[in-house]
Amino acid sequence: MNVVCDLDGVIYRGGVALPGVSAALEQLAEADANVFFITNNSTRTADSTAEKISRVTGVGVTGSQVLTSGMAAMTMLDSEDQPVFVVGEAGLRAEVESAGLALTDDAIRARSVVVGLTRSLSYGLIADAMRAIRNGARFIATNDDSSFPTEDGLAPGCGAIVAAIAVSSDAVPEVAGKPNPPMRSLIESKLNGPAWMIGDRLDTDIALAQGQPGWRSVLVLTGITSREASQGSDADFVLEDFAAAVDLVLHHEDPS
Repeated sequence: MNVVCDLDGVIYRGGVALPGVSAALEQLAEADANVFFITNNSTRTADSTAEKISRVTGVGVTGSQVLTSGMAAMTMLDSEDQPVFVVGEAGLRAEVESAGLALTDDAIRARSVVVGLTRSLSYGLIADAMRAIRNGARFIATNDDSSFPTEDGLAPGCGAIVAAIAVSSDAVPEVAGKPNPPMRSLIESKLNGPAWMIGDRLDTDIALAQGQPGWRSVLVLTGITSREASQGSDADFVLEDFAAAVDLVLHHEDPS
């Protein structure tokens, strides 16, 4: 049984696990489910994301179970796209270095600009990214999510940052994360066969499942999407939370 889970708004909000998540993850482990965590959040590497999941939920998770939009973005780059100018946090810069690509803070030298969520955005950083793109650098967005859920409510997502750079540079970014082809290809390279997708966003999580043959999707209401907004959606199931979703998965026919 393959189960693919989003993180923000599904497993946790900020640094707080959502109710019932720990027990549900333990149930999946007891059932020998093949569990992956797929996130558009590029602020952490796979290993540091796994460490956060383990710390917050109390259930052990390894980096091999995590796929991030930063990882998907790296599959789009090759040696001709370096040096890379990053608008993002330490996790995204680490992904660039792990891919063997050179980083630069010089907008004139940059051959690509990779944009992820950053909580230390400045006018100068937007201006440098704009200059690099107008100078011919590739424009890659790890994702274009407009917002993401935290323990204090919704916060601006990477898409808000991408939009500012796109408008000022008069350019359209290539997008890596869910539900776009780079993330789809990354998932296919790691996962054998169909899966259950548990997520909180219609435009990323549910859209990803819709594009994968044999997948089934469960929309949970602990993150971005309200019950009203879920009406008439493409989700196969709409449930209150992750615990209810796992209960469904464990007692329903496996997608295969």
